[in-house]
Amino acid sequence: MWFVMGRAMTTVCSSAIPMLKRSAVHPSCLVRFSHKSAAHRPARPLSSFLSRSYTAAAAAATAEMKLQTKLVTENQAEAGQEEVIGECQLQHGEILNGDIKIHYVECGKSDGDLVLLLHGFPNFWYVWKNQFQPLAEAGFHIIAPDMRGYNTSSKPTGVASYGRQPVLSDVVCIIDHFGAGKRAIVVRHDWGGAVAWALAEDYPSKLTKIVVVNSAHLSVLGQLMRTNFQQLWRTWYILFFQLSWLPEFVIRCRRYRTLRRVLELGPCRPQPAIDVERHVMAFSEKGAVQASINYYRAGYQGLWGQKPGSKPGTQLPVGIIWGEADQYLINELAEPPEALATDTSIMFLPKCSHWPMWDEPDHFNQLLLSLLSSDTNDRDCTSGTADNRSLIMKALKLRA
Repeated sequence: MWFVMGRAMTTVCSSAIPMLKRSAVHPSCLVRFSHKSAAHRPARPLSSFLSRSYTAAAAAATAEMKLQTKLVTENQAEAGQEEVIGECQLQHGEILNGDIKIHYVECGKSDGDLVLLLHGFPNFWYVWKNQFQPLAEAGFHIIAPDMRGYNTSSKPTGVASYGRQPVLSDVVCIIDHFGAGKRAIVVRHDWGGAVAWALAEDYPSKLTKIVVVNSAHLSVLGQLMRTNFQQLWRTWYILFFQLSWLPEFVIRCRRYRTLRRVLELGPCRPQPAIDVERHVMAFSEKGAVQASINYYRAGYQGLWGQKPGSKPGTQLPVGIIWGEADQYLINELAEPPEALATDTSIMFLPKCSHWPMWDEPDHFNQLLLSLLSSDTNDRDCTSGTADNRSLIMKALKLRA
């Protein structure tokens, strides 16, 4: 725990030092912060300095205004309007699970096989921006929700609200609402993977297949963190998140600098500034930072454990797409033990990070469609709608 606290204090201090340097300091003390005294520096015209400062500030303000205007225009879609990403038209909506509001985006054929795209931390529904169009072209009915606690979905208080059963009830509510008695395919990433593993164990009758994207079963991850120092080092933040208020402060400080750096430096392919800002605005929603961290606190406190008397694992087909350059999860986690899944298909992407859907979207989409195609080909025709195999193969050929 000491090394976790040390990393946290380093982040806090790095945020505080620039503030101290900007504070008022007596002129006689300025020489302490300089390698050269003022007598050896060439004089600079004050008018030139002010002109350059004004020009830089004006340019920054103009760029910020353009970005905020674009973000406000896009976020108006959160009120139930339509939004176009690429060439795919998305419909924003909300669904109620008791008193919990779940925001989602929807696209594709309303009578197609239902596919749920579940995000993880620190993302929201927008993490699947590159997958909407190819899945819609393949004839699927796509629903990408904001998990409880994220973006504009409800953010109930208390760690217990982010345990296994409350979160699973949201997903089951979505499947029942859009599936109308039919099963769904769940594609999940990061924490969304933990949700889908639990869903496959507790509600197998709701699913035809699950697809894992750089995510591990919580029991396997916990065991590896206890026995493998490399994995413990990569997921040190999980222990840091157990502190009561410091994680929230670190994420928020300096205009969400930590979040920005994760999104800018984490993927192998740099993300556009507008996409990073959309994530920042999603985490700027009141209570979003604490709610998203509460998932980790709930997992650490045992609120994602199995039901008494039940065994972990699923008999459902499990597809796995794994970016081998993941900086958070070691590659040993890609293949689940046979006790957890007996029917698995694993596909590796050597040059992809924790976000393969961002790093190599075309290749990722081909692999995803192939996994969904095998599922459609093998499943019982009574569990879904008309066969989409021809549409899927057509989409694969178009993107080959």
